[in-house]
Amino acid sequence: MKYRLIGLDLDGTLLNERGVVSEANRAAVAKARAAGVLVVPCTGRGWQESKEPMQAIFGDVMFKEGSRAAAQTSADMPQPGVFNTGAAVCDVRTGCALDLAIIEPHLALSIVQTMHDMPEAVLVFRDLAQVGHDYLVTGRGSLTPNTQWWFQKSGATVHYQREVTAEDLRHSLRVGIVAQPARMEIAKAKLRAAVGDQVFFHSFEALQMPDRSESMHILEIFASGVDKWRGLSWVAQAHSIAPEEIACMGDEVNDLQMLRGAGCGIAMGNAIADAKAAAKYITLHHREDGVAHAIEQLMSGRWV
Repeated sequence: MKYRLIGLDLDGTLLNERGVVSEANRAAVAKARAAGVLVVPCTGRGWQESKEPMQAIFGDVMFKEGSRAAAQTSADMPQPGVFNTGAAVCDVRTGCALDLAIIEPHLALSIVQTMHDMPEAVLVFRDLAQVGHDYLVTGRGSLTPNTQWWFQKSGATVHYQREVTAEDLRHSLRVGIVAQPARMEIAKAKLRAAVGDQVFFHSFEALQMPDRSESMHILEIFASGVDKWRGLSWVAQAHSIAPEEIACMGDEVNDLQMLRGAGCGIAMGNAIADAKAAAKYITLHHREDGVAHAIEQLMSGRWV
């Protein structure tokens, strides 16, 4: 096969409508890995939030809880994953960081202060290994029910602190809020006025509660230049893989850069219009094992 690396988005791509990896997708990923292809999850989730789907596709290399030290001393090469939309590249087995793109603390403080008085709580995703938690929840706003549900579902560790300083925001990878779509434009306008091009941000529909009563969106803010392609490029360079040897699959706004940058960008049948426009090929819907279909086309040489 022409492609030596496949970057896979999780939600809306590898995961079906029930949020699980289908048997067809699992088998296709295993086939690609057996052929020597480096398969790299590329997700907006953090490592802890991604453990369940990663266990489904990397069960052979996943370490049990509490064995991080053993993994660090292992002679095996890390299995890399791109997390937090490219702000973190970690070993999928342990969560140990291989590369991080941190938001400078005073810039992170400016972002937090900009959204501090909004009705929604400000969510700061940080490097767990350095600070002991995934999320710092700050500001005067409240957690939405959707956010509370996600914290419980994902097992993320959360620290609450209403007022923060720059020192409290060291090791921050992402700042964001979860709110109704109409609130996003207000938040974006505030950000543009306060920090401008010092940051990269986007918003899209968040994962919804099973019994959702309204659509909730997430606004994600990163250091300038951070996206999934940044993380995937770091992995490729570490393995001496050229951009034209990379295929990637995605469906949302946070996949656009990697769909455009890779030698073969593949949009899901359920992808947004911008993702389909950015891609070279369009595969089946995520509920129809679109990843398995795309991997079959790549390995057969029909998609080049």
